[in-house]
Amino acid sequence: MKPLGRHDPRTAGRHQLIAVIGQGAMGRVLLDRSPDGRLVAVKMIHRHLAKNPEFRARFRLEVQASQRVTGAYTAAVMDADPEAQEPWLASVFVPGPALREAIDQHGPMPLGGLRLLTAGLGSALLEIHRAGMIHRDLKPSNVLLAEDGPRVIDFGIARALEADLQITSTGTLVGSPAFMSPEQASGRELTTASDVFSVGAMLVMAATGQSPFLGASAPQTLYNVVHNHPDTSRVPAPLRPIVDACLDKDPARRPAPRQLIDAVGAITGRSGWPAGVRRQIVQDRADAERWADNGGVLPDEPPRRTARWVAAAAILVLLVAGTVTAVLVSRNNPQPQDPLANRTLELTDEQLRLTDTCELVGNDVLGKLGQAVKPELADSSLCGTKFIEQGGRQTQLTVGIGTSVARGKQLTELVAGRSMLDTTTDPRSCARLVAVRDQPKVGVEVKISEAEGDSCKLATDALRAVVSRLVSNPPSVNAAKQSVIRIVPCESVGPDVLAPQVGSGVQPTPVDVHTCTWTGTPFAITVHTAESKRVDSAPGYTRLLVNGGRYGDFLSARRIDPDGTCATYYLVRPTIEDRGEQIAVTAQPTVAGAAETACATTEAILTGIAARREGS
Repeated sequence: MKPLGRHDPRTAGRHQLIAVIGQGAMGRVLLDRSPDGRLVAVKMIHRHLAKNPEFRARFRLEVQASQRVTGAYTAAVMDADPEAQEPWLASVFVPGPALREAIDQHGPMPLGGLRLLTAGLGSALLEIHRAGMIHRDLKPSNVLLAEDGPRVIDFGIARALEADLQITSTGTLVGSPAFMSPEQASGRELTTASDVFSVGAMLVMAATGQSPFLGASAPQTLYNVVHNHPDTSRVPAPLRPIVDACLDKDPARRPAPRQLIDAVGAITGRSGWPAGVRRQIVQDRADAERWADNGGVLPDEPPRRTARWVAAAAILVLLVAGTVTAVLVSRNNPQPQDPLANRTLELTDEQLRLTDTCELVGNDVLGKLGQAVKPELADSSLCGTKFIEQGGRQTQLTVGIGTSVARGKQLTELVAGRSMLDTTTDPRSCARLVAVRDQPKVGVEVKISEAEGDSCKLATDALRAVVSRLVSNPPSVNAAKQSVIRIVPCESVGPDVLAPQVGSGVQPTPVDVHTCTWTGTPFAITVHTAESKRVDSAPGYTRLLVNGGRYGDFLSARRIDPDGTCATYYLVRPTIEDRGEQIAVTAQPTVAGAAETACATTEAILTGIAARREGS
């Protein structure tokens, strides 16, 4: 928690606000103590969002839904005013971490924690469904771990059973892709069984640390939810049958919430949160009580008026003595804990290749800085999104993972034990990067573009948030064994295939985790393996079948540049919409006259890669 800022409200209806619990893209949560002694969490929507009629209507529905649901495993609503200039909702304060935070900080849960989580979520669903509601956005960040069990929060997109609304007015599918049910991902009619599927996905995440459906992009994740069967082998055996039943693609075959509770009751053992979670709950409660008891001023923090007087007196003394000095007066003001303190960013090439880049621009990672709008995977290593900062400024934010470090100015700041580099390339952008290793020199980069004014603070803060997630629990895609994303590009083709194209003994040069080059005579060959936008129907490309279609029925495409360079793209597997897993081979002539055989060279390399994949 932290003190109220200069622009934070002091009241919300009858509530006297004390401190800031946290904030995200939608608003901030503030602390109050009610007259009966209970601590209260007041959720207040940002002013710029409150001006949007559609968003205000959605918040009004959240208030109505929250007031309809009661029970031990939801956070009880005490008061609300969705019509205020800054709409707000007050509920009982729940000390304890969100499920996502708990897994990131303390690791996967043992069976005792999973039993308590399953029974509590089943009980919460009983109350939600009894009130005639479907939650529709059950995910780890919407589940708080209280002392006696989980609490389900955030009914922002919940709907009454009779409403039959799965799409917003703009036609956008709402919810969190990795934890949606197949019917929600497909835009079909929902029943209460949709929430049960989401519980199953959360239980897999809690047991393993990873979502069972995460793909390289949001569309790939939705495809996995609808078509792929998850690997639940790491879920503890006593709980696995009920988790598998929750994740059945057929809603009619999923268990009812009461069956979840009964199934857990039949498992022998003691229920309870891990020790680290229990300690965090105790600490959160103590912190909130201390803030409330002292009216928003910590016991060891001097009153603000006194601090200003002491500072003024100190400056006066220095001026009288003829000294020109800047003075900062501080008496043990609380400093937020740095999540990167004593941590080092260490990722293998395989981890970098499998990182879910678009997961790193989500609200779970960047929510304190603003809101990502429709993240799109440009390549397995790059995800970009329109980003709305807390103050309403709109920018374009791009995260790169395992990308090549061409150049950069070293800055004084360290992030997870590594130097930060300024990799900005144009006046209306700002980019910050930390290198993960030197051979090849690849790193993690955040770039802010299309921004008015200084954007370097946002780039720095976003980079720190991304690295914090990477050092604690890097999100990874659920890639199949034969996925193109797993290919080590410098090992993708044998020397017998390369020698006629670049000469004998030419060594590979890794460019980034998805790209490798061989420079020789008569060609410089580049191989790139990733999920990216399909090019078989793009302007400037010729559609064709590689090797007569022997290695697949999917169309590929070819582009020939004016200098004779030929690039051929082999679509190994379509993923979703206009995307696919592709192998791209480029042949750039290094001697005169080689251009005539450049395209034949790319096809020979592709054939060699496909043959090696078949034999692996």
